[in-house]
Amino acid sequence: MELNRTALKGEAKRLFTSTNPSPLLVGFVYFLIVYVLGLLSSRLIGVQVNMNEYYNAMTSGDYAYFERLVQSYDPGMGAWLIDTAIQIMVLILGAGFTIYVLNAVRHYVCSFGNIFDGFGVFFRVLWLTILTGIFVFLWSLLLIVPGIIAAYRYRMALYLLLDNPQMSPYQCISESKRMMTGHKWELCVLDMSFIGWYLLGIVPFVNIWVVPYTQLTYAVYYDNLRGMLGYARPAGEPAPDPGRPDGM
Repeated sequence: MELNRTALKGEAKRLFTSTNPSPLLVGFVYFLIVYVLGLLSSRLIGVQVNMNEYYNAMTSGDYAYFERLVQSYDPGMGAWLIDTAIQIMVLILGAGFTIYVLNAVRHYVCSFGNIFDGFGVFFRVLWLTILTGIFVFLWSLLLIVPGIIAAYRYRMALYLLLDNPQMSPYQCISESKRMMTGHKWELCVLDMSFIGWYLLGIVPFVNIWVVPYTQLTYAVYYDNLRGMLGYARPAGEPAPDPGRPDGM
């Protein structure tokens, strides 16, 4: 049994206009924070290379000079460590935004503060990301197609982690593998249906709309998939408006 892609997107669009606070506003705050962190990262490790000097060093035959020039462009270990911390912070903020969209999909109380809720599961999200990356990399060694299949196999792991505090990251990966059996191509088609939006995202600030919309759609997909497979719905704080329709 397959999920209705048109219905999933329709539900995401409805949530986009009916959720309070608005996904557009929450997405804007999220992007603003990530943008500032990105600027900080680029200042730390950004390298302004003088190409003429670089070319002259390469063609001079003076390898000691070339080595000194390359080393002069190295921002240093401290900068790399801070940049790594920034990238991890961006990862955790992304988990927080996922918490927000899950709350929106389920009509639970959601807020701008959800963006920072990922820090409550900091180490679990980080370990899940590392494990998933290792597994996808190992499958990719066999060829790119097994790697892509593995990436789809583990796509539900983060949602499962956020829903199930009692599960370990490895258990979430294993459960995601079970959930996605027979649904990987379905999710791939859903991904491909957003290609036009992703291309439009090249235009500045368009992603402020595109990312909340697509993330709402994926959260709707996950919630409907778990319902179709007979999972119990996680307990959560209901939204204050009892008149809002629940579900699709």
